[in-house]
Amino acid sequence: MRKSLASLMAVGLLLLAACSTGAEVEPGPVTSFEDIAGTYQYMGGDGVFFFHFFEDGTYNGSSNPDMVEDLPSEIVETRFEGTKMFLTAIKGGACGDNPDAIYELHLLENGNLTFVIIEDTCGGRSRALTEEWAPVP
Repeated sequence: MRKSLASLMAVGLLLLAACSTGAEVEPGPVTSFEDIAGTYQYMGGDGVFFFHFFEDGTYNGSSNPDMVEDLPSEIVETRFEGTKMFLTAIKGGACGDNPDAIYELHLLENGNLTFVIIEDTCGGRSRALTEEWAPVP
């Protein structure tokens, strides 16, 4: 009887572990790029723009989806402190003397992303980032 009970418990734990792997990320604030890495796009007043988020916290931007990973017009490094994402523009962008900013990155229920401003003195960046970014298949 004990062996049967132990076997059932082991099977139950294995099933629970199997069900928890590969689960989708819950909507809300993001704390790393690990689960959302990939390419996203938005349609703004200036046309379509693409971001590619790497798992290491770097993201690249480009108006050309074929160049966003390898030849971007914009490169931004980030670091997370809880839900706060600290940005530093390394290459390109429209912010010149204001490369740094603080945002929260939110995953929406529809799978899109949006940035929520905490601190940013660059109007061009904040207008673009606070758009809704859709994943590119």
